[in-house]
Amino acid sequence: MIFYRAPVRRQHVALRVQEGQHLPRVDIVELYGGADGALVRAAVAAGSRGLVIQALGWGNINVPMFEAVKEVISKGIPVVISTRVWNGRVLPNYGFQGGGKTLQEAGAIFADNLSPQKARILLMLALQTTSNGPEIQRLFDK
Repeated sequence: MIFYRAPVRRQHVALRVQEGQHLPRVDIVELYGGADGALVRAAVAAGSRGLVIQALGWGNINVPMFEAVKEVISKGIPVVISTRVWNGRVLPNYGFQGGGKTLQEAGAIFADNLSPQKARILLMLALQTTSNGPEIQRLFDK
């Protein structure tokens, strides 16, 4: 049996920042009709060390956003794919450009059933020690 959102999902990721320091900046960028990837690029230009994309359904985005996400990942910035729908999870099901399968092939990280807000916090904590996509994906898979 698979629940849309697990009622209890706990893991401990140590907070490593010292007094006066901040966690790495992570922005949430929403997908919407006509999104062209400009907000993805703007977030990186503003200093984001990671991004969470609030995608559709199972984690699908349009082609212009997909191109921006690939560009950001190629710069070594982790991108987590979450969903804007209130129940369900993101999965690499669809193989069209911007579909979950092509996002996974491009190196995107899947948030499983975490909301964009929760995914942002986990990514901020992960970025304290690594920006390696597969290592970060293991945290999201727990």
